[in-house]
Parts: sequence; C-alpha cells; structure tokens
Amino acid sequence: MQRNPYLEDRDKKNSASANLPVRLNILLGIALTLMIALVVQLAFLTIQQGAFYQGEVNTSEQTVEKGNVPRGMIYDNSGRVLVGNKAQAAITFTRGTNVNAKKMYETTVKLSKILTVDTERLNERAKTDFYLSNEKNNKRISAIITKQHKNDKIALTAAQINDYEVDYVQKHKLAEDVDKNAAMIFQRMSGAYSLSTTFIKESGVTNTELAKIGENLSSFPGVKLGTSWSRQYPEGEEFKSLVGNVTNEATGLPEDRLHTLLAQGYSQNEPVGNSSLEKGYESILKGSASQTLVTTSGKDQVQSSQIKYNGQAGDNLKLTINARFQNEVQKILEDNLPGGDVEGAYATVINPYTGGIYAMGGVDRDHATGQKTANPLGNINHAIVMGSVIKPAVLATAFQKGVISADNNVLTDQAIKIQGTQAITSYWNQAGNPTPIDAKTALERSSNTYFVQLGMKIGGQNYSPGAPLGLRSDAFQTLRNGLGQFGLGTKTGIDISGETGGYRGPTDAENQGKYLYETFGQYDTYTTLQLARFVSTIANGGYLVQPRVVGSILQKQKNNDQTKTIWSASPNIQGQVKLGADEWDILKDGMNRVANGSDSWNTGGEDMHKLRPRVHAKTGTAETKTNGNDTYTESMVAYVPGQPFAVAMAIPGMNNYLDGTNGKISAKIIDAYWKYVQAKPDSK
Repeated sequence: MQRNPYLEDRDKKNSASANLPVRLNILLGIALTLMIALVVQLAFLTIQQGAFYQGEVNTSEQTVEKGNVPRGMIYDNSGRVLVGNKAQAAITFTRGTNVNAKKMYETTVKLSKILTVDTERLNERAKTDFYLSNEKNNKRISAIITKQHKNDKIALTAAQINDYEVDYVQKHKLAEDVDKNAAMIFQRMSGAYSLSTTFIKESGVTNTELAKIGENLSSFPGVKLGTSWSRQYPEGEEFKSLVGNVTNEATGLPEDRLHTLLAQGYSQNEPVGNSSLEKGYESILKGSASQTLVTTSGKDQVQSSQIKYNGQAGDNLKLTINARFQNEVQKILEDNLPGGDVEGAYATVINPYTGGIYAMGGVDRDHATGQKTANPLGNINHAIVMGSVIKPAVLATAFQKGVISADNNVLTDQAIKIQGTQAITSYWNQAGNPTPIDAKTALERSSNTYFVQLGMKIGGQNYSPGAPLGLRSDAFQTLRNGLGQFGLGTKTGIDISGETGGYRGPTDAENQGKYLYETFGQYDTYTTLQLARFVSTIANGGYLVQPRVVGSILQKQKNNDQTKTIWSASPNIQGQVKLGADEWDILKDGMNRVANGSDSWNTGGEDMHKLRPRVHAKTGTAETKTNGNDTYTESMVAYVPGQPFAVAMAIPGMNNYLDGTNGKISAKIIDAYWKYVQAKPDSK
C-alpha cells in the first residue's frame, strides 16, 4: 500500500511538538535553580556578612588630594622679574567622596569658632544652603514642604523638594541671622567638587589660627594647612595693568568663564588668570598640581598618605618688553600730557622685523578732574581717528592701482569743491590757491587735497570742481583693502586678550561723501598698535608682521633652579605689500623729508629734526569733538632705517592745533630707546 506523504510529514511535526514542553521545562528548571542560588548568595552577603563589608567601607577611603603649585613667573627681555610669587600660609579643604552637606556643616561650625574669613562675597544661596544643612532646620522645612504638597498627584523628587525648601527659606528670610563667618566657610567648602582641593582662606592666616587648626586637624575632616601664592611686582605695580591680574579667594572664578573653568577641573575660588597675559597664557602659567593619595578611616582620620605626583610649577614667560624702557615711556607720556580736554596718550615701540614689543605705554586722563591713570592696554583697545598719519598707505594703494606712477605723480593742491559737500583744503593752503606738488612734497606738507584727489582716482573719478561725487560702488572697499594691506582697520593678532579692530563708518549712499575724509584719515578709527604694525610694514620693506609681547617660554628644571627654553617665538608674516623699488623710494623719501626736510611747510617739527640717527616719520592730525568742544588728535609714526626700531603714538582730545606735542613726545621716546634698549649706532 502506498504511503500518504502528507500524513507522514504531519506525524513528524506532531512528534517535534510533543518534545518541545520537555525542553522548556529543563531550561526553566536551570534558570530557577540559578535564581535561587543568587538569592541565597545575596542574602548571605547582606545578612550574614553585611556588617563586615559595611565596616570595610567605613574603615578606609582613598582620596587624591591636589596640592597648590606656584604660577609661572614673567620676565622682561633682559631677565628682570616683572611678576613673581610670594608664598603665604593658607587653609585648604579637600572634599572626600563621601562628604555631604551635613558633614561639611558640622566641620564648618567647629572651624568657624577659630577661623575668621572675609564675608564680603557671601551670597544668599550659600546662606540658605548653610541653614538647610542644619539637620534640625532641614527636617522642619522638609516637613512643611511635604505637608504643602501632600495632595499632589505625582510624588516630588528629591531635587524638587530641595528647590521648594530653598524657596521657602528665602521667601521667609529664615537664613538672615545665620553666622556669616560660618556660612562663608561653608560656601568655600561647597565650591570644591569630589576629590578636589579648594582654599578656605588663601591669605592673612594668623599664627593663632594656624596653631589652633594644626592642633585640631583630626576634628576637621578634609581641612589642611597649606600654602598659597600671591603675585608680586618687583619692577612696580604699573606692570600689573600690562600683564593682567589673577583672581583670588575673594573674587572667585570669573562669572563669564565659570562653567568652562569648572569643567576644566578648577574649584570655585581657585586662582586663575583674568586679563591680558595672565588670562591668555593661563594654561602655560598655571602649572600642574601635586597629587597625594590619602587614606582615611571611617572616622575621617588620616591613616596614610602617599605622593603620587610632585607637581610642576607653571612655566615662565620671557617678554619682548624692556622693563626700564617701559617705565620710561610711561613716564614720558605722563609728564608731557597736555591738559584741557585731552583724554590720554598712547605709544607702542616695536621691532619691525620680529614684531616684538619693546614698550607699550598708555595714560588715560579724566578731562573733568585731570586725574591720570596708567593704561598701556589702551594701545590695543582704544580706537582713535588718527588723521594724516595713514597717508603713506593711501599713496601705496594709488601706486598699486596705477592712478599715479613713480614718474608721474604731480597733482594740484587746491580747494576741493564737490557738489553738495563742504570745501576741503590743506592746512598750509587754506585759500585753495592751485599749487602743483609731487608725492614726496604731499607727504612732507601733509596735503589733504592731494590725497583726496588720489582717493577719487582710486574710486574711479577724476576731480572736477563743482561736479557731483561719482565714485564706483566698490570705492570704499577698494580703499579700505589698500589700507588693510598695512594692517589698518583689522586686529593685529597680538598675544594679549581684549584687542579691538577699530570702527568702520557706514558706506551707504548717505555717507558716500565720507569717502573723501577716509583718504586723509578722518573717518575710520584705528588703534595705536595698528599704527605700529603699519609703520613696521614700511620699515621692513613691505611685510606685515604680527605684534607680540611674549618672546619665549622657560621651564624650571626639576632637580635645580635652572630653566630651559622650551619655546621661542618666530616672526609671523601676515601679508605683504607689493610695490616697485622706485615706488618704495618715493614713499620712504617722503617720510624722510617729514622728519628732516627743510620745506617751509614741513610738518615734522624741530624735535624730530634734531634726532640722530635720523628717522623717517609721518605726522597726523584729526579734527574731533571732546566734551562738547572742538578738539584734535595728534599722532605720529616713525622708524630708523636699517635699525630694529619703530614707534607709533597718539594723543586724542587736544585743544591746540599743531602744537608739536606729538613730535616732542616721539623724540623723547626715541632718545630713551637708545639709552635703555640698544646702544646708539654711529651716525651723521
């Protein structure tokens, strides 16, 4: 009889199905057995040996304590210490992994009876947290909050309860009468995250406080006698405004960088560079903290400590600044600053080949009181309308655009009368009598109308008396690009934070006439440092070099007091101004004539004429408004051909027109350079 294949397949499936429950039962049995064994083991560990393991946990805890190391020092270019460190006794706190608010409260209360701290920066939240860290207060407020929200459909989280508690305490002003000294200690201890060390008191620790805390350290878990370092300025506090400042326990971490610094491992009141070089070179200066492995008992008593890492003091900065020359430049500005509405004076002395700054002096003046304040950083963050000092850059742009040439650069100085605008004349030709002059003479006499006509040609229009202004739409940008080749109108990239690029005025149709004033420096604003980079570009033959104040980084060797140079700056070329040799000759000879020429309308002044070796220079005057009065900015750029020296300076808010103060101050600074920085070369 033939078998039915369908029935045969069905029988096989039924057989497999019959075996399936047996396999499942075996697997379930194994799983159940393992679960029972796991439960039995957990019960054994928890019930039988729980006390033993809890005791082990309480017996010891290992904490890595971070020690404080001195910040790197800052030297001038001759090795004089500008910024050093002073060691002082301090009280520190290292927060262990099992330290909660209750434990810190208990420590704080005991510690506050023998340690006094400054409470000026005590905040309301810290007072509230201190109040709630008292177990009695916490239970009472917690009960109130729980009762208020007992009918809530969703149970409150611990974080929500805490927020309600804080709101309740602050609303009812319950923390107003807490011990402020204790609350401030609590605030500083709370600023430390787990396993980090922070200062409770960084300076001014008395001998009595040191003795009493030292005798009772076992009563203050995590508290240690330590050392902090404060900045000192052997060459004078004046350098503080140049190199910047460092925060301390009173100021805490800067608010604008708080979260970033905390994420980097800083404690709330750990010192950190807050301005200028201290801020910009923070990662170099801060060093790396020592690390000590501390083992404590369950009662927070130290059982052992082992140094894991000795730490490394911060690396040192060696500046291009010359301290004695810096002080002299600062003194020259202060002693020769005019009165009236003058707002200040600023001067930068630079090496045009390397970009290294020799001195950066600055004085702010309150024209209402006459009070002067040192502000060397005014060179980088105070943008000023500089006037005719920028004319060499306009001349270079005209050469590049082909609107004049080395062989054909004579234009007529005359009154410029554009339809709808005020007439523009040169100070030496205010009547506007037509006078042909070449480029060199235009620089020596500082002819405004010569450069207005150059600017119009650059913008696509030849001057015609009474005609409307008809510049190309890109005229402003073309001229600004030409000035930008010399670094005018852009940040220099100096290694100091807080630099401004200056202000560029609007260029819409309503302000097209301002283009004419742009051609002789009466519209956009520039910093004195930008002028220094500008004149350096002329001095070195056309290379735009980035200014800097840090020349090298020195690292202290571990086994001695010697240091080694681990980094040295090299010139950073940011661009190049390309001109023909004959065009450079015209530009430089024009500046030579400014400082040494005999033209009856020469603008250099006798102070510059007397200098030896001879300098090349360009003066500037800009009309401004200060305190509601008509005022002027006097400026000056100068360099010594073939020498590593260039200077730029500006005095905004002067009441007198062309009184020669810029030349007088510049000449004194140049003489001081030969005295303090470089021996004066033989010259005629």
